[in-house]
Amino acid sequence: MTLAIAVATADGIVVAADSRTTFNPTDQPQRVLSDFTHKVFRVGNCAVATYGFAFLLGRNVAGHMATLAGQVANDDLPPNEMAERIKGYFGDLLEQHFAAGNDERPPPGGDVLGFLVGGYEGPSARVYDVTLPTAGIMCVTPDGVGAGWRGQTDVLARVLFGLDLGSVDLVLRDKRGRLKARDTALLQRLSDLSPLTQYIVLFDGMNLQDAVDFAFFAIRTTIDVQRLTYGIAGKPGSWPGVGGPIEIAAVTALDGFSWVQQTVLQGERPAGIAEV
Repeated sequence: MTLAIAVATADGIVVAADSRTTFNPTDQPQRVLSDFTHKVFRVGNCAVATYGFAFLLGRNVAGHMATLAGQVANDDLPPNEMAERIKGYFGDLLEQHFAAGNDERPPPGGDVLGFLVGGYEGPSARVYDVTLPTAGIMCVTPDGVGAGWRGQTDVLARVLFGLDLGSVDLVLRDKRGRLKARDTALLQRLSDLSPLTQYIVLFDGMNLQDAVDFAFFAIRTTIDVQRLTYGIAGKPGSWPGVGGPIEIAAVTALDGFSWVQQTVLQGERPAGIAEV
C-alpha cells in the first residue's frame, strides 16, 4: 500500500511518498515485502509519485518508470502532456499484465494503478492524477495551488476533516455490502457537515518549505498511526501498509526538479532497523 501526496504552492510543487511494498499471497498472512521501494521519480521536468500496483509484468514500477524517463529525457513536456505519456505507456503495460494472467482486471470503473504528476505549464504549477485502467486524467490543482493525496488516506482524512467517511461507510454495511435507508441518510448528513468541521489549510499562503513539511507530516503521521494501532473499533484488524523512508522531490519554475530527500544504497545497517 502507499500514501502519495502532491502539494502545489506559489513557490513550487512538492511530491512525496513512503517506501513500503506489501505482499498478500492467497490464503497466507500479509507481509512487508520491502521498505525501500522507490515511488517518487524525476520524469523530464516533472515530479511523479506512483500508488497502487507495485509490479507489472514481473518488473517493479520504478524500473518501468526509468525506461519511460529515458524516452522523454530530451523532451520538455509540461505536466499535462507528461500525464498523457504516462497514461499511454503504463496503460499498455497494464493491459499486457492482465493479458498475461498476472492479476485479475478490476470491475468496470475500478482502478489499480495511479500517478500524481507535478510540474509547470508556463508560469502555472499543476498537478495531475492519472488512473488506470480507466485512463482518467484529472487536474488536482486547477487554480495553481492546493494538494492531492492518494492511497491509504484514512488517517489524513481523520486529521484534516475530523472524520473518515470511508470507514463509517464500511462499518455500516451488512455482510452483503448493503446500507439501510437510515444509514444512507446518516452518511449524507455527515458528508454535509464535513466541510464545516474540516481544518482550513492555507495552501495559497505556503512557501516551499511549508509544502515539504505538510507532505512529511501527512505521511509520517499515517506511518505512526498505522504502526501503533490495530484498526478501528467498528472493524478491528489492520495492516501497516505505509512505511519505510519518505522520499520527497520539489519542482520550481526557476530551478526545475530537485530532490529534497531520497533513499540511496547503503552497506551494513543495524539488524531490525529499516529506517536510518
